[in-house]
Amino acid sequence: MFLFSQPFLWTETAAGERIVSWRAWVLLWVVPALFAVAALILLAAASYRQLSTVPGEGEVVRVYAWDGETIFDRGSINYSPVFRYEFAPGDVTEATSGMSHPGWNFEIGSRHAIRYNPRRKTDVVLPGAHNWAPAAVIAALALLTGLPAIWGHRRLRRWQRGGKR
Repeated sequence: MFLFSQPFLWTETAAGERIVSWRAWVLLWVVPALFAVAALILLAAASYRQLSTVPGEGEVVRVYAWDGETIFDRGSINYSPVFRYEFAPGDVTEATSGMSHPGWNFEIGSRHAIRYNPRRKTDVVLPGAHNWAPAAVIAALALLTGLPAIWGHRRLRRWQRGGKR
């Protein structure tokens, strides 16, 4: 069976040849590669959201509020404003951003820049760095896990070259 054809990660033969299994390389690079792919997917989603929406202005009609429940926002109150905006000429609709933040306790009646999809009524997007932050954080994790993978890759190659040929 292919998966068990090499029952080792790395080994040295009786003749002194050093062999590294394909599984060692997969184990070394799987975490950075998965983080990199996830970062690209999140970046593509944020880019699509940016490209498929148009700028507009929304008026806050109500603000939902609830206590934070995660370890990141426990002890604070999260706010999710609902905006009224003109979807099409003469067609006024309301939508929320689908996200919440402790700093989004906007005053009722205040007007804010939003982005909305002109083809269908969906959540609006509040412009800002928070739209790109998840992709940036995951990309940083890819980089942080990629550095030890590069180091391990070089060490394995150096070990492999040190054997007899």
